[in-house]
Amino acid sequence: MKAEQIFAQAEEQLQAMCTAEAIVLFQDAERAGYDADSCAGERWFCHMLSGNFELAWRESDAIASRGKPDPNAFWDGRPLSGRRVLLRCLHGLGDTIQFIRYAPLIRRQARTFAIEAQPELKRLLTESRIADQVLTWGDPEPAWDQQIEVVELPRIFRTTLESVPAEVPYLDVPARRARNRGNAAMRIGFVWSPSNYNRSRGIPIQTFAPLFDTPGTAFFSLQAGPAASELERWNGQIESLYDQSACIYATAQALKTLDLVITVDTMVAHLAGGMALPVWTLLPYQCDWRWMLHRSDSPWYPTMRLFRQPRPADWPSVIQQVDQELRQLVASTAALPPARRVAHCPAEASAPEP
Repeated sequence: MKAEQIFAQAEEQLQAMCTAEAIVLFQDAERAGYDADSCAGERWFCHMLSGNFELAWRESDAIASRGKPDPNAFWDGRPLSGRRVLLRCLHGLGDTIQFIRYAPLIRRQARTFAIEAQPELKRLLTESRIADQVLTWGDPEPAWDQQIEVVELPRIFRTTLESVPAEVPYLDVPARRARNRGNAAMRIGFVWSPSNYNRSRGIPIQTFAPLFDTPGTAFFSLQAGPAASELERWNGQIESLYDQSACIYATAQALKTLDLVITVDTMVAHLAGGMALPVWTLLPYQCDWRWMLHRSDSPWYPTMRLFRQPRPADWPSVIQQVDQELRQLVASTAALPPARRVAHCPAEASAPEP
């Protein structure tokens, strides 16, 4: 059998989330002459999905040893201790939010530590005080003698399931004044559609909509982009909390007013998790490596629950499970004394984005 055919079979096994079978076939494809880096990269994905991070780093090391240029990889293997480190964030917003948790580890080692982040994150990272300096693309760079990219950090620190830096919150906005809510409904923020990067992560709004009728709840949209217009059929009954300026600091403020966030795999899931807020993340059957397999929790985010499709494209089953869990949560919350039903009030008007 040709290498290309073996590789295609391996991809089919991976699409079925059969990682052990896929790994064997990717090894066979490489031995048959398929590109070594491509096979190693796919095995890396399988190992990460399976929670075998140590094996994944071996694949990363093998790729690096072959010396093929990678425009998104900067770390040269030298230790960070005593160096002026510049952390570049060139992937997605969710990637930056997930892996910026390593900032305290860098800061303890580096002589100086600066972060070059996406413009939308500059204020949030600055006010979270996790680096000596936060800049964005186009700003003058500080002097540095070691640069790294944010998604390289788990490998640099040789992260295992047991050593994931899971202390939260590592991102925050100023605390709100607490107020007694009496018998007010549970405030739930939601996102049903991702960016165009991976449409399979999205849930049709008509499939998501039955949750809006859950007694004792009030739903608030955190949806960005063109999909937000899909709420027009509700004639303004669902308020949007999304800040059209794309300021993630403002989104973080909105999250602080909520009791729960229910979202597909988007930046909002990472933001809520990094702020230690209750968040339910709804995942497609073929999910990203960071959510691994079969788990209903996340080692990256202690306050997160995962709801998974039992089979490809089966969102109705996910929503049915969420509906059951949500009704139980509302009932248990309603049983609490009124004094313990506390939400965060909106912050005072804040300064414009720097």
